[in-house]
Amino acid sequence: MTDASRPDDDAMLTASAARRAISRGDLTAERYVCACLERIDAREPEVEAWEVVDREGALAAARQIDRSAGGGPLHGVPVGLKDIVETAHLPTTYGSPIYAGHQPQADAACVTLVRRAGGIVLGKTVTTEFAVRHPNKTHNPVKRDHTPGGSSSGSAAAVADAMVPLAFGTQTAGSIIRPAAFCGAVGYKPTIGQFSYVGVKLLARSLDTLGGMARSVDDLVLLRAAQMNTAPELEELMRSPSIGLYRSPFWEDAEPAARDVLESAARQLADAGASVSDVDVGPAFAPLADANGTIMTYEGCRALAHELTHHGDLMSDVIQAVMRPAESMPYAQYATALQEAAAGRQAINDTLVDVDALLVLSAPGEAPAGIGSTGDPLFNKTWTTAGVPCITLPFGAGPGGLPLGVQLIGATGADEHLLRVASWVEKRL
Repeated sequence: MTDASRPDDDAMLTASAARRAISRGDLTAERYVCACLERIDAREPEVEAWEVVDREGALAAARQIDRSAGGGPLHGVPVGLKDIVETAHLPTTYGSPIYAGHQPQADAACVTLVRRAGGIVLGKTVTTEFAVRHPNKTHNPVKRDHTPGGSSSGSAAAVADAMVPLAFGTQTAGSIIRPAAFCGAVGYKPTIGQFSYVGVKLLARSLDTLGGMARSVDDLVLLRAAQMNTAPELEELMRSPSIGLYRSPFWEDAEPAARDVLESAARQLADAGASVSDVDVGPAFAPLADANGTIMTYEGCRALAHELTHHGDLMSDVIQAVMRPAESMPYAQYATALQEAAAGRQAINDTLVDVDALLVLSAPGEAPAGIGSTGDPLFNKTWTTAGVPCITLPFGAGPGGLPLGVQLIGATGADEHLLRVASWVEKRL
């Protein structure tokens, strides 16, 4: 993809390419926003990725950006917001009819930081109900009769389909990495707690992580720069990375195509100069998937106590079935799961002392047919429970022609190093 483009190609630009073009004067923020809006007009009836699009607000912000001399990391870049991110100028429904038309009094911190960095809020993307597993209306942009994944379904579909170059997602089990892989986007779940969660509706405070979707690793660096005051450009790795190939105890639960793609990626990276070796995280890894469910439901039924108590008739049978049993869960069971999470995190970090990143599956396979389910988060739960950073990169396709991905895992707090490794890998895959 090149920086220079015809007007009808502008929507296909990555955020980083568009930012460079805007800074050179080859593109205006208004033209870029218009291109995204035209793409939405063409594709939204098919994909249904948006809860609301702020056309006039985005165009006004773009014109203001074009009149300014700013140079923030997101200068002129449109951004989508998952509809659990609160906005003072747009409704925030959390994917639930309970909050139809709900208008918060203030923007979430991440929204203010986007604007401060020169970014433009394009609108709110569809989320599943309270970012749990009950699907919403969004379809996979590659094949409409397949799930886009969840819970950040709208963000993944909108970014992958070039309606917007960047969008926020959140992950409690697999809600960034899995939909990004299913739709063919790049997804980034930071180390837990790095992006501010003020103004984002929490489900499980020990798991929930705010992150992003994009079409290149460089774009995610810009998003991180806006949120964390880090450099908007990566320093390249000065050496080839060491990669630990980890198949995990769930290897046989993955589809053959997904397993083949991971093995192929490992061979391709080795051929490109990476040091690739098999690794084993050890027994502390095994309980993390089950611990994820315990922590999520114990904390989730309490986070949703008001809704479950006063508006249960407006909540889906799915969320009721997930959350109601946890109301009677003993604290000791939850405390054990937290201890398992801490032990698993230590084991993962110990493994990463000897390698730069782990190479693992992003999902069990391609996006399943139908939109009645968001797919299985099994290959994401463990890393989310441990709180470590994760990046998925599109690579290969399944037997139905839908995207597959491979996932890179970094050590706690080593997000910038993981992004450098991911950039190196992206260029070679």
